[in-house]
Amino acid sequence: MLRLFGAFLSPMGAQAGTVTEGVIAIEGGRIAAVLPGAPPAAADMPAAGTVVPGFIDLQINGAYGHDFMNAPESVVEVARRLPETGVTGFLPTIVAAPAARYAPWLAAITEAGRAARGACVLGLHLEGPFLNVEKKATNRPELLRAPDLDALREMLNDFVRIMTLAPELPGALDLVAELRRRGIVAAAGHSMATYDEAMAAFAAGVNYGTHLGNAMRGLHHRELGLFGALLASAVPVGVIVDGIHLHPELVRLAYRLKGAAGITLVTDTIAAFGMPPGHYALGTRTVEVDETTARVAVDGGYNLAGAVLSMDAAVRNMMAFTGCSLAEAVTMASATPARVLGLARKGQIAPGFDADLTVLDADGGVVMTLAGGEVVYQRAAGTEQRE
Repeated sequence: MLRLFGAFLSPMGAQAGTVTEGVIAIEGGRIAAVLPGAPPAAADMPAAGTVVPGFIDLQINGAYGHDFMNAPESVVEVARRLPETGVTGFLPTIVAAPAARYAPWLAAITEAGRAARGACVLGLHLEGPFLNVEKKATNRPELLRAPDLDALREMLNDFVRIMTLAPELPGALDLVAELRRRGIVAAAGHSMATYDEAMAAFAAGVNYGTHLGNAMRGLHHRELGLFGALLASAVPVGVIVDGIHLHPELVRLAYRLKGAAGITLVTDTIAAFGMPPGHYALGTRTVEVDETTARVAVDGGYNLAGAVLSMDAAVRNMMAFTGCSLAEAVTMASATPARVLGLARKGQIAPGFDADLTVLDADGGVVMTLAGGEVVYQRAAGTEQRE
């Protein structure tokens, strides 16, 4: 048994969200006990910071020079390194791909994901190909397809956890029903849905919104579109909190309307994350990246093409943009994404939960990360947090 002493976010209950000092006992990869007030002598490992539930990222296209569509085996290396950012679980994601590539890609990344160590590969996120061409973003229009049940069934396996589609397309709600029947999250995104179409999609089973505000019909005072429907509904949404994809005041508005239980922080990172500025792959596109932004040339202009954001930075940004507490920001990075995926044993520091834990310093930098009770990252002494 490993006994970790430190200040930790209390589990659900009367003291939920408060920082309490004590011991977290870990056995068999799970939290065996949480002992507030227990002295350091009762532990065999100190945590030099605040212990929070490990972060879960529902949308990662690649990182550290690796693009998952072009190199599915690279998920092993990315999983090894993501704990540097406090991430203990994630969904590798691909944008729309040629139809013939889905089956071999799914097989390869599923095998790699099950072999990966470090951050757990919790499943896969397919962002397409049933998307609206008017909101294609970086997707090549020739790779987008009309909703087709047979095509959907051919491209799914039991490792797929989320599929993003445009719910207003003819036949899309039949796909939503099939996804939900299989226990897969049906996410609305890359969409021109009107408010009425969006609300009908929620009633039909759409239960998540992909990167709120990005690649969807804009908010208008007489037509709220998918954007407004997501803000007005109880459907949880992914939010990219880098200060670029959404204005900080819009992030603040979303937080006021949705609360911590209605937002999942996502990074939408691409291969350029953790790398110097330059040109990197995103599926079949080449993306130009500077220190803060990834863009691709489309239709004579430039579109945002994923992000170069770390999850620990997203947590810090959320607190800075909204004034929310550490507990609320961490909820958006852990408990809410766990709930979206139906993971009953992740996202809290409580007995019976997986011992996926992140230790943060006073500035919100990652000091140490444990996955399944094992230390998978520890910051070298004297090392500054990465922005």
